[in-house]
Order: sequence, then structure tokens, then C-alpha cells
Amino acid sequence: MADEEPKDADSPGKKGSRSKDRSARPKRSFSLPSARQVGFGLFGALVGLALAFYLWWGISFGVWIDNGIYAMVITLAGFGLAGMWLTLPPKRRGLPAP
Repeated sequence: MADEEPKDADSPGKKGSRSKDRSARPKRSFSLPSARQVGFGLFGALVGLALAFYLWWGISFGVWIDNGIYAMVITLAGFGLAGMWLTLPPKRRGLPAP
């Protein structure tokens, strides 16, 4: 037992020497969004695109009542709303509200 060297985390070649390398990296000042949040934003953009398309078409051509435009807008908004609904986080039951 007297032959063993003391285990020092800062000495080179030891397993604990990684702690110095990690402190040298800059820390992030932001957190990356989850895939669920990105998906919710993209599906929300589909709803916005549907409304913008309807407004653009109506202003550009002066036609507000058209079956083709309704089909486009309902399809875009429908996929957007369905996707937003599917990407909502599940409700936690039985836990107190924060």
C-alpha cells in the first residue's frame, strides 16, 4: 500500500483530468429548443401561411369567395392545426400546478 501514488484528479494521465478541459469550454447562454417546440412552431407557420395566402389572393385578385382558395386554405390550416395539436406536451395528471 505504500507503493501506491495518491490519486490526484489534476495530475496528467489520470482519468479525472477531464474536468479541466470542460471548464475551458464557453458555457451556452441559451438552451436549444426541443424537437416538439420546433415542430409546434413549424406547424404554426402553416396556419399563418394559410391566412397570409388567403389575404394575398383576396387583395391581389379581388376574389374572396372561391372554392379553390378555400380548399388551399383549409388544407394548409388543417394540417397546421392538427400538427400543433399532436406536438402539444401531454398533460400531467395528479401533479400540483407549479
